[in-house]
Amino acid sequence: MTQYLRHMSRGLRPGGPPVHLTLFVTGRCNLRCRHCFHWEDVAKGTDGPSLEEVRALADSSSRMGPLLWVALAGGEPFLRRDLPELAEAFGRHGVRHLSIPTNGLVGDQQHDAVERMLGLCPETHINVAVSIDGPPAVHDEIRQVEGGHERALQAAARFREQAEKEDRLGAGLIVTVTRENQDVLAGHLEELVREVCPDHLTINLARTDALDPSLLEVDLDRYNEVVAEKRRLQEAGLLGRYDHPFARVAEARDRLTYRRVEQVGRGEGGPHLPCTAGSLSAVIFEDGTVRACEVLEEELGSLADVGWDLAQLWRSERAERLREQVRETKCECTWECAQADNVLFRPESWPALAREVLRG
Repeated sequence: MTQYLRHMSRGLRPGGPPVHLTLFVTGRCNLRCRHCFHWEDVAKGTDGPSLEEVRALADSSSRMGPLLWVALAGGEPFLRRDLPELAEAFGRHGVRHLSIPTNGLVGDQQHDAVERMLGLCPETHINVAVSIDGPPAVHDEIRQVEGGHERALQAAARFREQAEKEDRLGAGLIVTVTRENQDVLAGHLEELVREVCPDHLTINLARTDALDPSLLEVDLDRYNEVVAEKRRLQEAGLLGRYDHPFARVAEARDRLTYRRVEQVGRGEGGPHLPCTAGSLSAVIFEDGTVRACEVLEEELGSLADVGWDLAQLWRSERAERLREQVRETKCECTWECAQADNVLFRPESWPALAREVLRG
């Protein structure tokens, strides 16, 4: 619990190190999902950083300060056979949470990789989440793969079986609300939850860019229905909940995050909540480009130019100018990861967070 409190206090130190990194380990993918915002790099099959480069990044991050959360993204992360070693690069420095989103279509390799990660990262909680985009026909149409829904469900169920044997493994689902599935997704959630029994469910809103831009035109009333259905399933005891010392805080954070995403999406954000992107978190793309988030195109720089030493970029004048830009423009968006960090780490949000915890 002491470690979590140390990270929470980071919100009071505006000039400190990051606590959350998203690292795109590969642009290679076995699907061409129509709602994918990263579709250009996926189309190129952009290679990710080498194991040596990731180790240098993890070493540098550790020297700056302990990381709370690292997300290994893609492309399809499990296509990298050295994914367990990439996880170990951060795990050996004591990172608390490691998350991996997946389409679930890499077969035995993905499950073997999870077992190896658990062995290589004995102090890290690993979370694997399989993406499901609605009933079978809708899911397969969005992801452009026949039989993908069934195979993804099988993978999610197998991850869940692995999680039953290891407390440090979480097996969840991710749903992304798009124009194509918005009318059926809420109605499909209970079926998904009953079949997979996931530890948790993450809701994303299609954002910024897509291989098929028409999927970004989401009715936020439908998005809110999906959020409400998740809450109903939790209250009914059908959907798993977080299992760590600050579980109630994490659940309250999620509820406030969804509320913020909806408000910003409608242009009704209310009092501005300063964004932590570039101050508490960063996104690192396959070629080493570092940005504050997945939305802003401005860069802190390239790790390839500094030997993958994040500290050199993080403490640079260029990085500080970008942080100042985020502050001055009152930048805000519907990217859930940034909004979750804002809710959790910005003191301006703590009264509302406390009320939500108590309301619980």
